Amino acid sequence: MRISENVIQMGNRHFNYFIVGQDEAAVIECGVTGGVISLSRQWMQLVRKPAIRYLIASHAHFDHVCGVPALRELFPEASVLASSEAQRVLGKPKIVQNFFAQDEKMSAVLAAEEILEEIPASPQSEAIGVDRVIGEGEEIILRGGLKLRVIDAPGHSPCSLAFYLPQEQVMFVSDSGGFQISDDSLFPIFFQGYEMYQETLNRLRGFPTRILAIPHERIWGQNEVQSFYDRAIKTAQDAYANIERMLDNGRDEEDIKRDLFSYYYRGNLRIYTTDNISTCVELLLRRVKECL
Repeated sequence: MRISENVIQMGNRHFNYFIVGQDEAAVIECGVTGGVISLSRQWMQLVRKPAIRYLIASHAHFDHVCGVPALRELFPEASVLASSEAQRVLGKPKIVQNFFAQDEKMSAVLAAEEILEEIPASPQSEAIGVDRVIGEGEEIILRGGLKLRVIDAPGHSPCSLAFYLPQEQVMFVSDSGGFQISDDSLFPIFFQGYEMYQETLNRLRGFPTRILAIPHERIWGQNEVQSFYDRAIKTAQDAYANIERMLDNGRDEEDIKRDLFSYYYRGNLRIYTTDNISTCVELLLRRVKECL
């Protein structure tokens, strides 16, 4: 689906990939193996195919990088771009092996939802190569005068980047605003730090934005953009206040984690394993405790 003159959205309902550029292009978000299968079908049907020059990983979590090997096969001339911290993480064999184990489970979920016809084999790799490190203040320049501004976006993770296309006021926000459990409900994911997460959201919302391109579930346009930012900020504030209140009341930490898991593990978030989300709520609890 074309969401602007220079941006095409591909993938499936859980994983979005953004093709930026008409002659020469970058793919923003690398997703998972199962998502690339959806993209490849759509790519083959595309009449005018730009030359894919870059594959851009917004951060080094499994659901944003495990599609890199399949994307490299589809676009062998493209270079993989990511932050320096992401490059470091993606060179660690134990982490990458765990990523692809989660990738395989995600493929099974997509097959169960009949998004995939069968479960594809996940790569058996100990590293995901990054060809070029990018960071704050850089521009990714594409033929036709398109420029993607690179923005450091800490808070969700130390390796997170966002990208801004000023010509069309499109913000590629990555996971900076949380995961969309539903259209009106978010899972706040300040896994690196609560204050950084809020600072990043307030910074990103300052860019004039017509389209908010989000890697999971739906994207937002026009007057919906500021509403998304409002919702993301308030959801994180509410999570923080709730955890603080439970701690102040002397609640056992295991009970707190169970309550958080029970509240958030619903809707679209159920595409992830229970172990994954249990780790996520543990991180939220830890980050709040660090602020108290």
